[in-house]
Amino acid sequence: MSSVSATGITRIWIPTYWTTICKPEAHIRFCTVRYAAKAVNSRAKALFLLNSSNLGIRRMPLVVIESNEKKVAGMAGNRLNRLENERRAIALTEAEMQARWLRAGLYREQQGDERLYRVQAADLALIELKRINGAGRTLGSGEPIAAATGGHPAEWPADPVLRRVIRRAIAGLYAVGMDAGEADVALGSDGRVSMRAARRRKITPLQQQEAEAELQEAPLLIGADPEFVFIRPDGKVAPASRYLGGVGGAAGSDVMLIGRRLMYPVAELRPEPAADPAGLTANIRRLLLRAAGLVRDPSLRWAAGAMPVPGLALGGHIHLSGVRLTPRLLRLLDSYAAFPLALVEDPAGRGRRPRYGVLGDYRQQPHGGFEYRTLPSWLVSPAAAKAAFALALLCAREADALHDIPALDERYVAAYYAGDRAELAGCLDGVAAAMAATASYAALAPYIEPLLDAARRGAAWDERADIRVKWRIPR
Repeated sequence: MSSVSATGITRIWIPTYWTTICKPEAHIRFCTVRYAAKAVNSRAKALFLLNSSNLGIRRMPLVVIESNEKKVAGMAGNRLNRLENERRAIALTEAEMQARWLRAGLYREQQGDERLYRVQAADLALIELKRINGAGRTLGSGEPIAAATGGHPAEWPADPVLRRVIRRAIAGLYAVGMDAGEADVALGSDGRVSMRAARRRKITPLQQQEAEAELQEAPLLIGADPEFVFIRPDGKVAPASRYLGGVGGAAGSDVMLIGRRLMYPVAELRPEPAADPAGLTANIRRLLLRAAGLVRDPSLRWAAGAMPVPGLALGGHIHLSGVRLTPRLLRLLDSYAAFPLALVEDPAGRGRRPRYGVLGDYRQQPHGGFEYRTLPSWLVSPAAAKAAFALALLCAREADALHDIPALDERYVAAYYAGDRAELAGCLDGVAAAMAATASYAALAPYIEPLLDAARRGAAWDERADIRVKWRIPR
């Protein structure tokens, strides 16, 4: 808003709301301009209302600026969510930051043989990486290991250890609400990395024109790589590699490090991407049928979910391409996909976090898109799969229109990690209302609403069931 000139502006529209200033016990509520709005003819008053630190803004209003030439619509929440989140991040004490990192599995106590690295990042992009000493001074020649040039992000080093350091720094900044900042990360002699400190830093925006142009030409597609397991009658896991082979192929196994041994206990599907939930679900069923032709043991139970076997966590990673990855999009996926699915997962799924299921977990993919890795394996049923796909697509299509972001609210984040379904359910009505107000919702509602209904009823999926029954796969 502050960058918009007052020249030619006749008035600024702000959705009606009532705030905690008037009713401390109530939550702020906003209504989009489609339903109700009031005119604020003073630009100064409008800016004051939007930027007031007393509002405790989480649900951000859609602001329409009406000029003499044309109407310009924009999501004030994009900027205001970030400003409010950064204001809260700056206010966190060192102990509060450590508590959030510990909760997300990003922190451990200081070790005696650590190496320290300082990472600058902005909007999930690497700006600078350097080695530092305990006093924060750069070691070696003083030159960074990697640095942004010409307004473009820094290239990630090929060293997998340094890549782990960078990932931990970006995840640590995200966990304390910093979209841009500087993180100190410790690397132990055992190869484990841990957050040590985070600071807000003003970083010159990177150039995004080329990437934006490519995304405008690329279609929005959704893909996935869900996991499931084969369970023997005695409750033990039968290695998927015994039936489906190694890590290659559309229906194969996934490698896991158990102790010091590489094992392949988990089955993984890698379907072709699609443009809609129904198409991707059909691709997954074809792979399940292919797997059924390879697995001839009738005694095995096929199981999915968050943790159908104690100690063995499963994931339902979702791939998106044709959309730019931003911290805001990740927080939308946390709010609109991870939170609702957490409300219907088996209570045992709480054990998956924080080693797996960390909010905002992602990986860039060679195809130009990214993989959202937070979700459990929704392969429990076609209905759960379609809901997960629809929720992810809605976030990608309506990233500028979804103004309710409960992942910015500490009580819901804490409830997610603690497995407190009663507390987490408090965000459900706001999430449902925000989705229903978007242009994409009508087409995706048939996939989403059954999941919302189950969450409201307190229903949970059954990880003891054989997934072949609901997927109609011959046994």
